[in-house]
Amino acid sequence: MARKKREEEEEESSGEEAGAKKSKKEKYVDPEKLLEEYLEEVKLGLNLSYLNLDRDVFRDIIKEPFIAAVGQVKTKPKVRTIVNRLNASGDALLEYIAAKLLQTISLSKMSDEQFEFVVYHVGKLVNELAATLYAEAKRRNRPDLIDFMRSLWNQSSSLRSPVTCPKCGFRAIMPDLSCKVCGYVMQMRELKDNLHLMEQLKDMASTNPEEFKEIVSSGYLFYGSLGPSAPSRFKAESGGIYYEVILTAQEKDQLRKLYSSLQQR
Repeated sequence: MARKKREEEEEESSGEEAGAKKSKKEKYVDPEKLLEEYLEEVKLGLNLSYLNLDRDVFRDIIKEPFIAAVGQVKTKPKVRTIVNRLNASGDALLEYIAAKLLQTISLSKMSDEQFEFVVYHVGKLVNELAATLYAEAKRRNRPDLIDFMRSLWNQSSSLRSPVTCPKCGFRAIMPDLSCKVCGYVMQMRELKDNLHLMEQLKDMASTNPEEFKEIVSSGYLFYGSLGPSAPSRFKAESGGIYYEVILTAQEKDQLRKLYSSLQQR
């Protein structure tokens, strides 16, 4: 009996020790406390001091990427290690900071340096922010920033159109003939002149007479990234910008005469 009791006591003791070990949590570095300690050095390391952001504002902006850069570690990393990881993100980090700046500070209250940073690093957000940034750049009389945004939009925006807006110069004329950036609304005549539509249709009369004939007889066409198309041959591309163009009676008569003259040759 005494032996059995000792064995039970020993089992209880070992069970308690195991439970104590399990209850001890492994201690990891607290990234938020580390951010407070490293904040100014991070700002310098990322070359963002010139933005003159308040300490609290900068902390809120950089908090999420900083925590990701620290990771789950038991040993306190050096600030240079963290800064290197952040800088390795390149444009993605700068675009993130630009977006956070827009969420934190209204455009009208941004300093020139802050506004420039947002414009130069707007990146993929150009589709949704171009109109707002364009208006603010106009208010600040910054044609240099408008030129930059125009180049960015015309080269990389998924909303760039086949037609350039005569007012702002962005390729941003939407299917309803309004400009996505400045709000200008084109007339159908302006659209046709901008596209040199009649010249293109005259070329089509020689190269593709059947499609040309359909356009003249139907009295309208679709115009997309590949140029003019007869209604039965047009295939809308996903996300593509295209226009439904109505021919005037005068234009149809002019094109019919052209078609007749070609048939007589």
